[in-house]
Amino acid sequence: MSRPSPERGLTLLELVAVMAIFALVAVMGLQALSGMMRARDRLTVADEEAAALARGLTLLRADLKSASGAAFWPPGTPDPEPPLLDQSAEDGWLALTTAGRAVLPEASLAGEERVIWRHDRQGDRLLRQVWPVLRPASVQARASETEIFDRIAGFQIRSYAGAEEGWIDGWGQPEPLARTTLPKAVEVRIDSERYGPLRVMVAWP
Repeated sequence: MSRPSPERGLTLLELVAVMAIFALVAVMGLQALSGMMRARDRLTVADEEAAALARGLTLLRADLKSASGAAFWPPGTPDPEPPLLDQSAEDGWLALTTAGRAVLPEASLAGEERVIWRHDRQGDRLLRQVWPVLRPASVQARASETEIFDRIAGFQIRSYAGAEEGWIDGWGQPEPLARTTLPKAVEVRIDSERYGPLRVMVAWP
């Protein structure tokens, strides 16, 4: 009758092989975890950028939809600016009067503002600035500019004057014809390096 073979442990070669397998599994798991974390970070950044884009376009559309026919008197100037002034082709900005905005009960405001959207061509940014009243006493009443979009390559506005004239540039400028009323519609095009061309169009009755 044969005796059972005595128990023996792992040899050094077997131990090295097992450790190598464990190390390989650990490296694969770490790589998978790192990939998941990078994908999560990319999705988080994409979500934040999409939310910022939606907020900016919503704000621009809200400004356009609340446009008013009231003129604006810059401080120290005898003549008012028209309700909508398009200087996008020359200086990269659009100014319009808005009305019907909610104000705080303790604020002595009329809910009318002068809103300026300006393309900072050197910084590739689209900025927004507000005059809280239409007859400010000084330039100190003007709020600071706020960055709405970055990486902006172009900012252009077209206004629809009607069936006879069609779409025109430079609404509100004195040449060739002074326009002291709102156009029938306006289209804003923003050339974003990240999202491509963005368009916002609003028509008024």
